[in-house]
Amino acid sequence: MSIHEVAVKFASYLAREVGSTQRQELRMAYGMEILLGELIKVVCLVLLSWLFGVLPEVLTISVTAGILRLASGGEHCSKYYRCLIGGTIWFLLLGWGVHWLNPWLNQWLYIIAGISFISCMSIAWKYAPGETENKPIRSNDERERFKKLSIMIILIYGLIMIIFSNTELLTPFVMPIATGIAAQAFTVAPTGYRFMHFVDRILSFSLNGEKEV
Repeated sequence: MSIHEVAVKFASYLAREVGSTQRQELRMAYGMEILLGELIKVVCLVLLSWLFGVLPEVLTISVTAGILRLASGGEHCSKYYRCLIGGTIWFLLLGWGVHWLNPWLNQWLYIIAGISFISCMSIAWKYAPGETENKPIRSNDERERFKKLSIMIILIYGLIMIIFSNTELLTPFVMPIATGIAAQAFTVAPTGYRFMHFVDRILSFSLNGEKEV
């Protein structure tokens, strides 16, 4: 049984119990599907990153990217399981890379943070918010609002990286934050859209092993 089916059945049961309308039932099903999907993603990501010994890096990268994504949008896979598989592998690889490179690049933190900040700010200024089929931009005012919010979040991250770079206890988090910003900015740029479409095609198999059309 898929997450969608579970959400629909639960919403149907809840709607009967509280006497909701069909429209309210659909909203409950949609919200439940998102909640269950995100919960499974978090559990998978936490468990796997813990097993591979990269939990702090993966959590920092994913939370950093997730907060920025709320404003900047960006491309994603067309199916839930593709997002689950692709996103989990993506964040695990990024976390693993940061985990092993952090000790070697510690002396270059200011340069790394600066490059990440400037490049991500440029991408956000030019491309944010990233529009998708499921999340269209309905007006120029909405576009400008999300663009300004994206830029503000990146500015806050830039300030956090400066503070962390000068605090010995927090220095190990600078690279993951810089990586999280860059990872999310990448999904907003045209190259990121092409890459996500490529991942979508690679993962275009059904759960029973047959190729999807």
